Amino acid sequence: MKVKLTFLASILMISMSLTAQQKTYTKAELDASNIIRLCNSVIELSNKNRTSADNYKSMLSTAESNMSKLKRNPNTQPFFVNYKNFEACFGDQKEYQLAYKGAPEFAEKKEIANTIDAANKDIASAVKWATAVSEYFSEKTFLTDTDFAKYPAMQDSLSYYFQRGYNSWSAASRLASKAGNNAELILLQKSKIAEFIIPMKSDLNGLESIMELFNQDKIDSNLIKNELSTVSQTIAKNKDISTKDVKKLSDVYYKEVFQKFYTKSEDTIKAMSAFNLELEANPQSDRLNSLYSYVVSSYRSVVEEYNTFIAQ
Repeated sequence: MKVKLTFLASILMISMSLTAQQKTYTKAELDASNIIRLCNSVIELSNKNRTSADNYKSMLSTAESNMSKLKRNPNTQPFFVNYKNFEACFGDQKEYQLAYKGAPEFAEKKEIANTIDAANKDIASAVKWATAVSEYFSEKTFLTDTDFAKYPAMQDSLSYYFQRGYNSWSAASRLASKAGNNAELILLQKSKIAEFIIPMKSDLNGLESIMELFNQDKIDSNLIKNELSTVSQTIAKNKDISTKDVKKLSDVYYKEVFQKFYTKSEDTIKAMSAFNLELEANPQSDRLNSLYSYVVSSYRSVVEEYNTFIAQ
């Protein structure tokens, strides 16, 4: 089973919170802020583009339904295969292009650009094949296609290019997340609440790394167990607020947010462990989808608490 992950941007608010805290910036901080802007644009684009999976599946389901009907009765009027919904998912890249120009050189920058270029080419090919599949029915090409011989190749080509484009956007998200995390740590150093945020960010990165392991073609349950153990230990250590100066927080409310962050982090570890155990014991289990949905929901709540905390 391959698990699909919608990447969640845990770095969306850090540059805004830094702006509120100081008036002058070093070159390193400005560079880090521009890197974060680029990485946020990549993650946002990736999340938007990968929502096309639902439209793609719906479109393909309609096409398959048409084929079933036509094989029974070639005179049946097929349903319209709405490839426009599929095409519409691939949106405006102006912010990404502006952010790319404004960002300094960093380790992942060129690879991000190459990966997005590859994704765009594959998705453009997928859209062409989606259009061809739609026209196969709307233009009634199937009437001159003996035994519907042309359809399987069209369907295979559409699936092939869509999956390649989807994989490239996933890879772009991972690269952007890694680069953004590194840049964020530069900005966090000067924060007056660095003693809170840096360990929180480290633990969030640990959870994210496990999410990425779930998204591999071949999931290594033993490796995930080791990562879960490691992250669990750091969370248990870092959640102790008694070692930190709560007077540095802008409001007592953020003490509660900090504690919620760690409560939800522990809940996420439990959800990940349950999913990993089920996946290891029974890779075909009917419970996997619901268990993984809970993992994603739990992880999302951790990200939300983090973003709330750093906005102070």
